[in-house]
Amino acid sequence: MTGTTLPLATAGKLIADIASALRAAGIPSPRLDAELLVGHAFGRDRAWLHAHPEAELDAASARSLAGWAERRAAGEPIAYIRGFKEWLSLRIATDSRALIPRPETELLAEAAISEIAARLVRDGDAVQTWEVATGTGAVALAIALRFRTAIALGRLLLVASDLSAEALELASENLAAHGLRGLVTLACGDLLEPAALPGGRADLLVANLPYLTSAEVAEGSGSLAWEPARALDGGADGLDLLRRLIQDLPAAVAPGGVALLEIGRGQAQAVRDLVDDLPLRTAVSTLPDLGGIERVVRIALV
Repeated sequence: MTGTTLPLATAGKLIADIASALRAAGIPSPRLDAELLVGHAFGRDRAWLHAHPEAELDAASARSLAGWAERRAAGEPIAYIRGFKEWLSLRIATDSRALIPRPETELLAEAAISEIAARLVRDGDAVQTWEVATGTGAVALAIALRFRTAIALGRLLLVASDLSAEALELASENLAAHGLRGLVTLACGDLLEPAALPGGRADLLVANLPYLTSAEVAEGSGSLAWEPARALDGGADGLDLLRRLIQDLPAAVAPGGVALLEIGRGQAQAVRDLVDDLPLRTAVSTLPDLGGIERVVRIALV
């Protein structure tokens, strides 16, 4: 596709041509990706494209579409090409500053929202919540949108931190785009280093840390070749950062508090073992994702 331009054509033909080119390039979901790119060029969703296959794209937009198709054929993720990811019914701005939000992480956000809702009903004190490794800010954004009033009334204090200052810039942009500027405190630091909560301890700690192995990241298949490696690499066994975080939970989470951690396939037992080594009583449970994988670990400090 390099060096070519797409002629003025209908939506249906553009989808077919781009899907064919993406299939030839080995892209795993050529038809879906073609529809997303063509829809982006028209400024319409896939349902509109299906209803208007004869719609014609102007020449300037077709040139942009040709470039996007070439980038996708080279493996660049759709989310980086379009500049956003549809996640939990939200439009999250995405670029190479942070990991692209995954569908699995919607479970983490939903679990955090349930924990906060239960505490707001049960407790009179403010609920102090800390999201570690916020990346695009997607999880903090979902929480802040759900509890905007509680934050404004001081019933919920929400902090989101990340080691990457660039990722925090992106998170700030996403929060501002959804009218949440100033409702979430952003802090830069390594894991539990920032002390942005009063008293320094959270009632709820939420984290989606890098949990792929270094070998998986080095292989760089699919979107992994384009996303920031430090947002993916969890060391030789994928547990390096989870291990560090769990060791420090007693100092970071208040008595009676809860930590919610997203984990990878097959890591649940290893995480349970790490929690068992903590010098305090805990109750550990897991939440499965739609594929049945134990995806979120809930650690309650008894």
